[in-house]
Amino acid sequence: MNQPLSKTGTMLKVLLKRDWLKLIFWLLGLLAFAASGVGKMEVAASPATASTMYTMFVKNPAMIGLFGTTPIKSPAAYSLGPIFGQTMTLITAITFAIISIIYVINRTRKEEDDGIAELFRSYSIGKLANTTAVVLELMALHLIIAFALALSIQAQNVTGLNDWHSNLLFACSTSAQGLLWGMFTLFFAQVFPDATGAKGATFGLLGLFYILRMGTDVSAVHAGWFNPLAWSYLGFPYAKSFENWLGVVLALLLAGVLLLLAYLLEMKRDIGAGYLPEGRGRAQAKKSLLSLPGLVLSLQKKMIFAWLVAFFVLGLVYGSMFGQMDEFINSNPTVKQIFVGDATAHKAIVGNFMVTLFSILSILVAAFAVILLSRMTTEERKNRQEQLYALPVSRAKVYWTYVILALVASLFAQFLTAVGIYIEQKSMENPLTFAEIIQPALVWVVGIVFVLALLSLLIAFLPRAVGLIWGYVGFLLFMTYLGRLLDLPQWLEKLNIYDYLPKMPVEQMAWTPVLTILLLSAGLMTVAYMGYRKRDLIGG
Repeated sequence: MNQPLSKTGTMLKVLLKRDWLKLIFWLLGLLAFAASGVGKMEVAASPATASTMYTMFVKNPAMIGLFGTTPIKSPAAYSLGPIFGQTMTLITAITFAIISIIYVINRTRKEEDDGIAELFRSYSIGKLANTTAVVLELMALHLIIAFALALSIQAQNVTGLNDWHSNLLFACSTSAQGLLWGMFTLFFAQVFPDATGAKGATFGLLGLFYILRMGTDVSAVHAGWFNPLAWSYLGFPYAKSFENWLGVVLALLLAGVLLLLAYLLEMKRDIGAGYLPEGRGRAQAKKSLLSLPGLVLSLQKKMIFAWLVAFFVLGLVYGSMFGQMDEFINSNPTVKQIFVGDATAHKAIVGNFMVTLFSILSILVAAFAVILLSRMTTEERKNRQEQLYALPVSRAKVYWTYVILALVASLFAQFLTAVGIYIEQKSMENPLTFAEIIQPALVWVVGIVFVLALLSLLIAFLPRAVGLIWGYVGFLLFMTYLGRLLDLPQWLEKLNIYDYLPKMPVEQMAWTPVLTILLLSAGLMTVAYMGYRKRDLIGG
C-alpha cells in the first residue's frame, strides 16, 4: 500500500486483544520485582549498618561490578535511598529490557518467520502498521509501568524512599531502558534474516554493554555515558544532589533514532527477508543429522555456542574482580577491623562474593537450560514433531534427548564460567585453586537440574503453559538478588530451591540436601516422561 501506517489502529486493537492478559501479568510481575522489597529493605539499611554497607557496596570494586556505582562519598549519607538506588536500578532496567526484547521479537520478526505477518499483509494493511502497533503497545506498557512503579514505592511511605521526584526518576530510568531495548530489537529484526539471529544479536549487545559498564563503573564512571545501559543508573536516583534526567532523555532519543532506522529498513525489504545474507549451508547433510540427537544439536548448535562463549567471557570478567578485591582489602583498614585481620577479611569477602556471583550466574545458566528444553514444545506448536513421529522414533528418545542436552549444556556452561574465573584470577596475590572455584560452582548446578525438572512437568502436563517456568526463574533471581537484604517470610524463602544448597565456600559441603534434590529432580523428570508419553501432541 502507498500508506505504510494504514490500519495501525486496527492492528493495535488486535494486539491488545491477544496480549491483554500477558501484559497484565508482566505489569504485576515487574512491579512485584521492583517495588515489593522496599519496606523490608528498611530493616537491613539501618543507621547501625550504614558503615558496613558503605564499605561492602561502595568501596568494594567487586560489588560495584555486580550492582553498579553510586556517587555517595560518606557512610553517613549511604542511607536507604542510595542503597536502593544502587542495588535495584541496574537489575530492574535489565529485567525490563529482557521483557521488551522477548516481546518485540515475538510480535515482529518471529511472526514473519511463522507466516503470520504474511496473512496480515494479504489485507489492506500498511507495511508499517503492525510494527507501529507493537511500538505503541510497548510505549503504553512502559509508561504505565513507570507511573505505577513510582506510585507503588511512594505509597509505601518508607523514610528515604518517599520523595516523589526520586521515585519517578527511578521508574522512568528503568522504563526508558525497556523502551530503548525494544527499539534495539526492532532494528536488529530488520537486519537479520530470522528471529533467532535478531534476538541473539540484541541479547549479545546487552551482555556486551553490561560487561563494559563493569569496567567503567570501577575505574572511569564518566566513560559510562558512552554506554546506553549505564544510562539507567547514571541519573543516580535517590542520591539527591546528584540526581539528573540526562540518562532518561538520552535513552528516549536513541530509541527514537533506532525506530526511525527500523522504519527505513523495513520499508525497503521484503517480508521474511533480512539485510544480512543467510548461510548457504552444505551441499550434503552430515551423517550426524541421521540421528535424533545429532539433528536436535544441529538445530541449536549456534545458540549453544554463543551462550557458552558468553559464559566463558563472563567468567573472565568476574575473575578480574578477584584481583581488585585484593587491592580493596589491603588498602581498607575498616575491612580488616570488621573481619579481624587480613587473612580473615580475604576469606570472608572472597567467599561471600563467590556465593553471590555463582548464585546469579547459575540463574543465567538456568535460563539458558530452560531455553534449550523449551525448544521441545516450540517444535510441537509448529507441528514439526509430527514429522519426527512419522518415523520409527519413540517418545522416550525425543523426551530424553532434549532433557539430556539441556542438562549437559548447562553443566558445561557452569564449568566454562568457573574456568574463566580461574584463568583471570591467577594473577591475584593469593589466587584460588581450580578446586576451590569449581566445587562451589558445581553445587549450584543442582538447583538448575531442579528447574529443568519443573519445566519437564510443565511440558508433560501443561505444554501450552511452559512459559510459567520463567515466573519461577524470576522468583529465584529476586530471592538471590534481594533475599539476604530483606526480612522475607520463612515460607517464601523455602520456595527457593537455592536456599537448600550449601553456600560454598562460606559453608561446608552438605551432601544430604544435594542428593535429596537430585533424587527428587530425577523422580520428577521420570513422572514427566510418563505423562509426556501418554499425552497428545499440541499444534499451532
